[in-house]
Amino acid sequence: METLKTIEFYTTPDGSVYYKVPGQESRRLTKFNVDIIDPLLGHIKQRFPECYAALACKYRNKRFDMADRFIRCNFGEHDLLTQDIDNDVLHFEEVRCPLRGICEHEGVICKPKSMVSLSRCEREIANLYLEGLTFRDIAAKLGKNAETVKVQLMRIKKKCGVKHCRDIIRVLRLKNY
Repeated sequence: METLKTIEFYTTPDGSVYYKVPGQESRRLTKFNVDIIDPLLGHIKQRFPECYAALACKYRNKRFDMADRFIRCNFGEHDLLTQDIDNDVLHFEEVRCPLRGICEHEGVICKPKSMVSLSRCEREIANLYLEGLTFRDIAAKLGKNAETVKVQLMRIKKKCGVKHCRDIIRVLRLKNY
């Protein structure tokens, strides 16, 4: 899967979806933006398979329509707080929608649930890591070998789909883990 770089999406008052990459002008998202659409859909398919399946079914695998809907439901506001996509990490936003709370796709397409599934032991280690403990601190607290904890952190990193352990914190916090 191609890596998604830093991108900010936003929806204009007329309903058009635009994106901005740092150092470039804003561009309207079209069906020809396969450099954005394909990696985004690949990311959704890998991390949010239930969401991907719902989008594919609803839009009959029309890739632009699938990406457009996902963006509208999860990124739609133009803000300066954080980029919507930053090195493959999706930063969902609270999008104003008249169907919020009654939408049949909420929790699936809108605000999809992550498929990061950790074992009980991995959850325990992840929670301590989220508190700021190092793998050595976690090992001492749990009475485990430091190398065992290090291996478990590597497994968590792989399940979160990140390259660096420090990104585990960001991904799990975004998933309200």
